[in-house]
Amino acid sequence: MTHATQTTTTRSTVSLDSTGQDVKDLQVVLNATVADNSLVVDGVFGNLTKEAVMALQKEYGLTIDGIVGSQTWAVVDSIDVSENDINSRPVLCFGSTGEDVEYLQRRLNGIGFGSLVVDGIFGVATESAVNKFQKYYGLTANGIVGSQTWNKLESIDV
Repeated sequence: MTHATQTTTTRSTVSLDSTGQDVKDLQVVLNATVADNSLVVDGVFGNLTKEAVMALQKEYGLTIDGIVGSQTWAVVDSIDVSENDINSRPVLCFGSTGEDVEYLQRRLNGIGFGSLVVDGIFGVATESAVNKFQKYYGLTANGIVGSQTWNKLESIDV
């Protein structure tokens, strides 16, 4: 009888031209976070996968080198991609516009992190409210609304 347990096995470093299951796992997470489902999950680490890795590294404050080593794997493996509705939300940051920004502004207002004008424009006030929210909940306070910030925002009852 086998048991599904979380192990601390170290994944191999992957980079351009790597192939295999680790690359497929990586592509699934990248699609759910920074690549907006634009990657083919084929287990081949090409230029698009490298660009997405660099975007993820930037979002999480890691060294931006396009190489997935232990620090980047730690972030990738911590991201839950099972809740597609939350993880399908786009990454938002200063300068973003649209309905997702309006939703973000309403959500931040509703849980007490601002009295933002709901205009769909991610400006200074929205960025400040996001930073305040991230600090309060122990997230990386970078003003960027990625999967971890969305997950926390969605988990709070209003």
